[in-house]
Amino acid sequence: MQKRFLPLLGLLLGVLPLIGCASIMKGSNQKLRFQSQPDGAKVSVFDDSGMLVADGKTPVTIPLKKGGGYFQPAKYKVVFEAPGYQKKEVWLSGSLEAGWYLAGNFLVGGMVGWLIVDPLTGAMWKLEPSTVSTNLDKSLAMTAEDGLRVVLASQVAPEVLAMATPLGSAN
Repeated sequence: MQKRFLPLLGLLLGVLPLIGCASIMKGSNQKLRFQSQPDGAKVSVFDDSGMLVADGKTPVTIPLKKGGGYFQPAKYKVVFEAPGYQKKEVWLSGSLEAGWYLAGNFLVGGMVGWLIVDPLTGAMWKLEPSTVSTNLDKSLAMTAEDGLRVVLASQVAPEVLAMATPLGSAN
């Protein structure tokens, strides 16, 4: 009896990773497109623990893991930077891709797909938005080579202007 049971157990363990429907149909990674205005900005992608997981120059497509742990979606901080422009941060996170996860496992994967395979691989999640696009704002900060820069009050963000002290005012 043991001689027949071991090959069956080996087959079951070999097939187990393949019976989550979202894992089969969508995989554990998702390609996201990053673009900016202006093109050529540096894009850096950090996971929720602050580790750099990918970087490149816009426009670029980067594959990212959809899962962040058992039954946890991945979360990423994306930083766009370009010389002469203000740095911009965007947050991405996963949401449940209900179609393949729920209906697919009902038809194909069963409880193993619902409770083990798809949650472990992260295939049950979808990162949103799938295209991350941003417009970088010109920087008002001065660098050594910039020298003196004069700007109109209307060109300054209201929250920055609120911190300014008008000339000639008493302290």
